[in-house]
Amino acid sequence: MRLIEGFIMTIKHEKRKPAGFYPSIFQILLSMLWGGNHTSIKVALDYSPPLQIGWMRFVSGGLVTVIYMCFKRESFVIKSAEVFPLTLIGILFSVQIVFMNYGQYLTTAGHATALNATFPIWAACLSHFLVPNDLMTRYKLLAIILSYLGVLSIVFLDTGLVTPGISLSGDLLSITSAALLGLRLVLTSNFAQNMSEVKLMLGQLIMGTIVFLIASQLIETTQFSYELNYWIAIFYQGSVIAGFGFLANAWLMKRYLPSTITFFSFIQPLSGVTVAWLILGENPGRGLIVGLILIVIGAIIFSGESYYRSTRVFK
Repeated sequence: MRLIEGFIMTIKHEKRKPAGFYPSIFQILLSMLWGGNHTSIKVALDYSPPLQIGWMRFVSGGLVTVIYMCFKRESFVIKSAEVFPLTLIGILFSVQIVFMNYGQYLTTAGHATALNATFPIWAACLSHFLVPNDLMTRYKLLAIILSYLGVLSIVFLDTGLVTPGISLSGDLLSITSAALLGLRLVLTSNFAQNMSEVKLMLGQLIMGTIVFLIASQLIETTQFSYELNYWIAIFYQGSVIAGFGFLANAWLMKRYLPSTITFFSFIQPLSGVTVAWLILGENPGRGLIVGLILIVIGAIIFSGESYYRSTRVFK
């Protein structure tokens, strides 16, 4: 009952506002960093199995989160009202990652990339119902359509990325993963109004570590490497993304309306293709150029509308 009352209080006293110019720029930089996550995973997969890489990533990110909590003197004590949010977010996080991994296994990389990149659409749609003052507008809808067309262009206009092996089950798992991610981000933003967003991040990393470690020990053979590339890849996806990236994103989600933050995640596929080209030598094609144009147009429309709302409506 106290949890429900707390949620209703959040609804009645909404403090979040649309992300203005500087928060949008910060989120764009975060999205560019996040784009390198898939490349770092691909590098690490040359040395260790996927579930092992998962729990190592969560441990690395968890250490960064603990250090940050100590520096900020955040409490590690879990209050009774925080048990449900921590449990729900942790379960959503673990299930979403499982769906994402199996979806990528059962369908092509191109399909999985495109379908998982739809999570800002789900976040924007769910925010319409779950977050006050974060309603869908025709400008948001237009920006989302243009940007997602850009994502599809990046993936499918380059014929080398279109390969056999597409399955309906894999596509459905990938779509489900994207929907769960969108839901988790919106709920994280809501729950963070009444508790520490950092504690939520640590909770999901702890639960993810437990789930992936147990699963890895049951079905995989643990393998490590002394190669520098391996540990750089683990550090990037762990400390940089699961640590700094998660914390920074949670900080933004606590203070700004979710759809105005998650939108710029459309930049991740563009950044990912570029990083893969620079590090792995995967040459970009015409899809990258077309996708870049569509995403930039969408970003200008969306951020312009959000900035206008932040300066006019939330004075």
